[in-house]
Amino acid sequence: MLKRIGAGAVMAALVLCGLRAASAAEETAQLPLAVRRMMIDYDKGLELLEQERHIDALAAFRRVLAAAENVQEQEALTLVSTAANNAGNILLMQGKLDEAEASYRQALKADPRHAMAMNNLGAALLKQGRISEAVTAFSDAVKIDPQHGMALNNLASLLLRAGELERAAKTLAASLKLNPKNEQTWRMMAQLYHTAGQPEKQAGLWPSLVKTTDGSPEERLRLGTWYLQAGILEQAEKVFRELLAERAGWPEARLQLARARSMQGHDAEALKELRELLPLLPQEPGVRTDLAVLLLKSGQTDEAEAQAVQAIKKFPKDAKGWFVLGRAQEKKGEVKAAEKSYFEAVKHDRNLVGAWTNLGILAAKRGDDKTALTCYVSAVQADPLDAEAQYNLGRALVISKKDHERGARLLFSAAQGRGEAAERAKKLIDDLEKIAKGVDPGWKAADKRL
Repeated sequence: MLKRIGAGAVMAALVLCGLRAASAAEETAQLPLAVRRMMIDYDKGLELLEQERHIDALAAFRRVLAAAENVQEQEALTLVSTAANNAGNILLMQGKLDEAEASYRQALKADPRHAMAMNNLGAALLKQGRISEAVTAFSDAVKIDPQHGMALNNLASLLLRAGELERAAKTLAASLKLNPKNEQTWRMMAQLYHTAGQPEKQAGLWPSLVKTTDGSPEERLRLGTWYLQAGILEQAEKVFRELLAERAGWPEARLQLARARSMQGHDAEALKELRELLPLLPQEPGVRTDLAVLLLKSGQTDEAEAQAVQAIKKFPKDAKGWFVLGRAQEKKGEVKAAEKSYFEAVKHDRNLVGAWTNLGILAAKRGDDKTALTCYVSAVQADPLDAEAQYNLGRALVISKKDHERGARLLFSAAQGRGEAAERAKKLIDDLEKIAKGVDPGWKAADKRL
């Protein structure tokens, strides 16, 4: 089965630029000098953002916040809220989650009705793995502004992942009422019906989703590919077969169909198709990396490594190629080479959760707990809802006693998911409860490390 490599969570989009500070000249002239200076710094910050000079923009917004300490005018509070929100966005981009959260809370203290700041607070909480708090923040953003489409979709995505399907359906319906042509909303609605086991309703949404585009074969291929990534396999395969009936032999559609067949367990068929597609899609790195994944699965490690090497030789910035190469090297016991490949993978794609996870596990095996913890944190930031990432970081935080509360929260979240990681999380929670009662769960000494 061809699995998605490092699939990221649905994240909140962030608006980096707020309203411009300058009001009409005659009105501005009546404001205190301190407020006018704050406006100048705020506008400078927006200008720097447009130039993508994020560090300088952050400094400008912080000057606004520092100057506001001795100012009480309403205009100053508005500036504080928007400047703190923009500062939080920059900090979030930099991965400084605690600082970003504090900045959003400062924005909301100045203006509790700032819906975008509340939405962005949810994004910061989500990246920290604080799922229930993120749901509350997105819910509050919708309460502040029921027409906040971004917050509605962010809330719906978390509810969908948490299995709260009825509430997710109502949220998505509200979002579609605001924007009937929002592709993201239709896609989540399709995922909802798929998760709920209602294929007839899910299939019926396809025409509505196509209507959000120009309906061309290329657009239908793109939408079908999303269905594939979301695990809606039967509908995806149907789309690809219909496209091939319209355009016989279309290599891109054949590739997606091969992926769909593999995800349904037809590996031999997919392997044969991928080999045939290699000369037909010379500019598509995914053909070789997918082929390498299947070769790894069938135990053909040497050929898998060779295919991955060929992929990154032609596409040196292909993160997935580096990741698959690392997996092949790790299977062969070449740990140092595997670590180097994984580091190359995350250098080109910091959201590749699988590479961060594997780096953390390898670091833990050699006793480098500090590096392991850093990698596990990066994995959760890459996808806060990935059960494997939640489990590894939760386990590390609990056993190292660095942050028992957050670790336990992550373990409970992982246990609510599916698959092997969820089962391991449940087992660890049981063991921890036994320890709390003074019962030895039978851990080996080696298991007490990260």
